[in-house]
Amino acid sequence: MTDNFRVLATTAVTMCVLLSGPSLAQDKDPFAPPTRAWEQGSIYKNSVPKDFETHILAETEAELEIAQRVIKIYELFVEGPTNESLAPYISDEYIQHSVFLPNGRAPLAELFGGSVEERDISIDIHRIIVSGNYAFAHVNFRNLDHDDPRDLGIAAVDMYRFDEETGLLEEHWDVLQNVPSHSPNPNTMFLLAE
Repeated sequence: MTDNFRVLATTAVTMCVLLSGPSLAQDKDPFAPPTRAWEQGSIYKNSVPKDFETHILAETEAELEIAQRVIKIYELFVEGPTNESLAPYISDEYIQHSVFLPNGRAPLAELFGGSVEERDISIDIHRIIVSGNYAFAHVNFRNLDHDDPRDLGIAAVDMYRFDEETGLLEEHWDVLQNVPSHSPNPNTMFLLAE
């Protein structure tokens, strides 16, 4: 057996074991991650911080300006954006890498504008890190698709590329995870450890 085949076979067996049946935690919570961490200790009820400060890591005035543009974009999302209100911040040639939206500024306006019309959404911005013309934002989207005051939301890291000359948002990637009701640690998904 070659080394490559051995690695693939081991991976396949591991995946079969992981997928062969839901863990006890998954039976109780469909958003619980399929890991053995749940069996290693206490299970803590997750919470979403109500009082927090947005932490910004930027080394230059230009980077700080990008961070402020990111904050303004999120504010517009919550207020009910239109294609026109987003135009000073997002390029006509906006490239979308998220699997939920097509390219362009208009789909963003439609998604968030439709949500705002139906319910009170919130976007908690926990931290923004800017390096050159790239910005990374750690956020919590709540009540995007339902109106439940107990909604823990979706944890996201949004990654943005801004045009160096125009300052407009040109490109977006994201990593999204539903915030589960419980966790194998007490740290929450958003706050810094004390």
